[in-house]
Amino acid sequence: MRRTAVVLAGSAALSVAFTLQAAAAPAEIIAPNARAAAEVDFHGELQRQKNVIDSFESTHRGVYCVIVDPAAGIDLSSALILANGGVGTTSVEAAGRPTSSCDNRRDAITVVPVNDGHPTPASFTIAVL
Repeated sequence: MRRTAVVLAGSAALSVAFTLQAAAAPAEIIAPNARAAAEVDFHGELQRQKNVIDSFESTHRGVYCVIVDPAAGIDLSSALILANGGVGTTSVEAAGRPTSSCDNRRDAITVVPVNDGHPTPASFTIAVL
């Protein structure tokens, strides 16, 4: 009986570990007409993605960096980027050119959710066409 309890406890612990790892991976966005897309929460964490490998809040509050997979071959400086802000935003600015907020990375989109003219922490979605 003791062996069974130990094996079951070990199995339960492994099951929890694998569940936590699986939950951490962002889901895929099915968007056939977008070359890249992302859904990001107000902490800067990537929730869903297509051809996006990372996202984070920059050192400036309310300014986010969305990192597009270089293997996708997208020239962000000439791409059309559409952005939509979550609750508490009046607009969203998105730039595909390198910015100092995102360490001048060529694979980064700088996203700034705005409320009454000021950057604000907020969730957002972007699509690169």
